Amino acid sequence: MDINSLIPKDKFDLNSVNTLKTLDINIIKPIISDLLEWTKDSNWPITEEIGDMLVPLGSELIPYLRGIFDSNDDCWKYSILVNLVNKLPPTVLSEMEADLKRLALNPTERERQEYVDEEATEILLLLQ
Repeated sequence: MDINSLIPKDKFDLNSVNTLKTLDINIIKPIISDLLEWTKDSNWPITEEIGDMLVPLGSELIPYLRGIFDSNDDCWKYSILVNLVNKLPPTVLSEMEADLKRLALNPTERERQEYVDEEATEILLLLQ
């Protein structure tokens, strides 16, 4: 099976996501970046499903998440916080504490407008 053929084709492609969910998590590692592209908007039907599917990767997601946090896509930052980061175990969140503190305590104006700071603050509370 070509794993690339299972990358969702559009924001409604729940069939591909459901097929991916049946596979061992290690098989989908090569397409993590492609899957994260489909988490850019919390309103897309596949966003939450993909987030849930990726949670078991835990710490392996951190470099990808940092790339999103360093981007200029503030909607994506919010979406990834809501649909994936807040579901990660505390051990993983603690590895991201500095990133979350930056978003919560020193957000850009656009991050504030997208409520990134508020969501990051909520996630930091999970560490207490």
